[in-house]
Amino acid sequence: MKARRPSTHQLRLDAILEQYRDKEARPQAERAHLERLWRDYLYPLRWRLLLAILISLFTSMQPYIWAYINRRVMDDVLMLGKVIPPSAMDYHLRLVVLVFFINSGFHLLIILLSWIYSFQITYIGQRVVFELRKVLHEKVQRLPLSFFDRTQTGRLLTVVLDDVGTIQASISTVAVNFVQQAASILVGAAVILVINAKLGVLMLIALPCYVFIFRSIRPHIKEGNIAARRATTALYSRVEERVTAVRTIKVFGREFAEVRAFTESAHNLARLMMYLVRQQNWLTILANVVSASAIGLLLYWSVQDYRAGILGTPGLVMQLYVSAGFMFNPAVQLSDILADVQRVSVVLRRIFDIVEADPEPVDRPDAAAIADARGDVAFHGVTFAYPGDETPTLTDVTFAVPAGKQVAVMGPSGAGKSTLLYLLMRFYDPDAGTVTLDDRDLRDVQLLCLRDRITLVMQEPVIFSGTVAENIRYGHLDAPDTLVREAARNADLHEFILTLPDGYETVVGERGMSLSGGQRQRLALAASLLSRPSVLLLDDTTSALDPETEARVRKTLNRIMAGKTCFVVTHRVSTALASDLVLVLEDGRVTQFGAPHALLEREGLFRRVYEQQTRESADLASS
Repeated sequence: MKARRPSTHQLRLDAILEQYRDKEARPQAERAHLERLWRDYLYPLRWRLLLAILISLFTSMQPYIWAYINRRVMDDVLMLGKVIPPSAMDYHLRLVVLVFFINSGFHLLIILLSWIYSFQITYIGQRVVFELRKVLHEKVQRLPLSFFDRTQTGRLLTVVLDDVGTIQASISTVAVNFVQQAASILVGAAVILVINAKLGVLMLIALPCYVFIFRSIRPHIKEGNIAARRATTALYSRVEERVTAVRTIKVFGREFAEVRAFTESAHNLARLMMYLVRQQNWLTILANVVSASAIGLLLYWSVQDYRAGILGTPGLVMQLYVSAGFMFNPAVQLSDILADVQRVSVVLRRIFDIVEADPEPVDRPDAAAIADARGDVAFHGVTFAYPGDETPTLTDVTFAVPAGKQVAVMGPSGAGKSTLLYLLMRFYDPDAGTVTLDDRDLRDVQLLCLRDRITLVMQEPVIFSGTVAENIRYGHLDAPDTLVREAARNADLHEFILTLPDGYETVVGERGMSLSGGQRQRLALAASLLSRPSVLLLDDTTSALDPETEARVRKTLNRIMAGKTCFVVTHRVSTALASDLVLVLEDGRVTQFGAPHALLEREGLFRRVYEQQTRESADLASS
């Protein structure tokens, strides 16, 4: 007989599962993460958790209490199969009233306890989520740039918002309901054993069937959970990237292609969720089959025992039947809880992978705090490669810049110009050699103090949603209005701000999209100038400025940075000629360093760029 060929749907599902399959099984880490969740986040709330568990245990006994009350009603109140003598009518009436009040009081007690339980479990969940999000956010701020170089933004959003929410939803399921359902099973088994040992043994024999079913389906549920979380991350990342690049999408007319790509990603996620639901449904169905079979056998044998006189009253038969139903219903729910544990373990792994990631370079124990700096900067045999790269971005870089000098950093794309500035900011530490400020290794200076003295204005500045004044004050929230306006004037931005509807209180919008590229760069420059740094780093910051505005900004910088060190990454020879020194990088090595006019007299990249730009200017003038 020929083997059945898998359907197209199954082949596609297998491909998706393989794409997102867990390539690194870490069972020890999963246990450690569950222990950490308990130790760091649940243990401080142990008394609230204990109260919730005690209430849960009490309410889990509710079905058996009802079963006992029903038995007494059938045997002592209704007296099925018996005739109530007239002399006992008053007693039975009083018994009916007593049962009514017991029933009503028990209901009111359950309502009160349910309210207390709901409040406590909600408080625990919200507190754990708050602490996790706070820890995650604090950790994200302290992670090195290398972490963000290899991590999708969508993954961080998924973990902080979606995964942590999953933990909140699972707190009651995993931490409380597991105890409740397990206790309900044990109590149910004990009740049945006390009433009839033979039937109790039958119920206990059925329990290992649940274990076998769960162990068979558990790997598929775990695989589906891992794949679904990763597919969700991929979808978040795609949305975040495409929203950010919406202008590029429109420029190339890729709207329909992006819709198709998103639809495919969303369809993959839907396939995985349906696969996960099918596996969980199989678990529930098989558990229900075991329950129905065991309860059916118990009902049959208990009726036979009643007819044989082994069970004396119909109430006992009813109590056995009801207790068995309530015993196996938690067994079915317990299988769902154990499936939920798999989802929680996957989510915890993603959360704690971020929490346990290596932080940004930390201060040495003897790192010094500096209130000011002259601005002497030197690189001594510095070699650096980005994590995961075999080829160094910078190789044996050595130079020294006296305080107060302006340095133009030039070189072809990929030569390591921006990396040079990143090492000065200590976003990364060199693999070999040292970077010094005032003859002090940067690693010997407290990081916050260092970044107070050295400020970087990036090539593509980030503008936060908020007012113009809030963006300028971002690094110094307590700066007075006079200094904010002075920084704006120094960045040649003050006159433009006054033309805005609300001046400095004008909201610039998300990522500063309402501003031009040059305006965003000048706004970022104003924020950096507000800190009055000893060393200012400009990563091709003037590239989006027109020549006239650039000349004004350069003139202002020359004035306010007098006596301070300034590094300017640039491709313009005019900017380099206005600088005190020129540093030329090629393939990560310093090939030229010195005064610009001295470098023009020697063969090299700087002279070639000068001649090329001079010819282009002459051609434009002649045309």
